[in-house]
Amino acid sequence: MKAEPECLDCLRNLARQTTELATSDPLVRSEIEREVAKILERLSPETVPTDLSNEFHPVIKKLSGNPDPYRARKLREVEMVKRTFSKIRPPGDLRRCVEVAAQGNAIDFFVDPESLDRELSVRPNFVIDDIAKLERKLEGVRDILYLADNAAEVLFDLPLLTFLGRKARVGYVVKESPVQNDLAVEDIRLMGLRLPAEIIPSPATVGFYPDRASPQLRERFARADLVVAKGMGNYETLSELPESGKFFYIFRAKCGPVARSLGVKVGDYAAMLR
Repeated sequence: MKAEPECLDCLRNLARQTTELATSDPLVRSEIEREVAKILERLSPETVPTDLSNEFHPVIKKLSGNPDPYRARKLREVEMVKRTFSKIRPPGDLRRCVEVAAQGNAIDFFVDPESLDRELSVRPNFVIDDIAKLERKLEGVRDILYLADNAAEVLFDLPLLTFLGRKARVGYVVKESPVQNDLAVEDIRLMGLRLPAEIIPSPATVGFYPDRASPQLRERFARADLVVAKGMGNYETLSELPESGKFFYIFRAKCGPVARSLGVKVGDYAAMLR
C-alpha cells in the first residue's frame, strides 16, 4: 500500500511517541528529531509507509541507547488484556476464532489504555468478509504461516492458532528482536506462553518483507499454502506483492489511507483473502 499525504502526520506521531518512550534526555530527543525529519523528507506517493518507520526505529534505538522503547508499555498492555480476554467465551468454530483474532487488533499504541476494555467488548462486524472462502481453502492446505502483530494480541491469536493447527502445520512468525510494540520472541518467553505452533523469528521490521527474511523463512513463505497476516503493518507490506489467493488479512482499518485502499470506513474490520 502506498503512502498518502496524511501518512506524514502519522509517522511523525509514531516517531515522537517512540522517542518519548526511549529517552527523557532533551538533548538526545532533539538529535533524534533532526535525524527523523531527514528520513521523513523522503515520503512520496511511491513510498510504503512502513519503509520509513523501519528507517527511523533503528535510529531512535541507537541514539537513545534503548533497544526496546515499548517494553514497559507492552507488558502493561498484556496484563490489562489478560483480564479482558478471560471474559471471552472460548470460540469453537472458524468464524468465531477469526472474530476473536480481529478483536485483538483493536489493541494499538495510539489507543488510550483506558478505552481498550470497551473496544475489546465489541464483537467485530467484517465489512470485507472472506471467512467462508477461507474455510473452503483450509480443506487443501498443509503448511500455514501466521504473521503476528502487537504483543498483547497473542492471547487473541491462540484460538485461531489452535484451530489451524488441527488442519495443517502452522508457523507463528514473530520478531526476532523488539520493534514498536510488535510481538517478539523475548515477549513470549516473558509471558510464559506455550503456543500451539512453531515459533519462527523474523527480522525486526514493521510489517513483513520476504526479501529481508532468512533464507529458511523466505522458502517457507514461498511454499506456504496460506499466510494469515494480522494487523495493518503486514497489510501495508504484503499488499505490495501480487495477489496469489493465499494471503488472509485480519485487521481493523485504523486510518484513512488504509480504509480508502480497501473501500471501507475507518474503524471497519476486514477478514480478507487475496
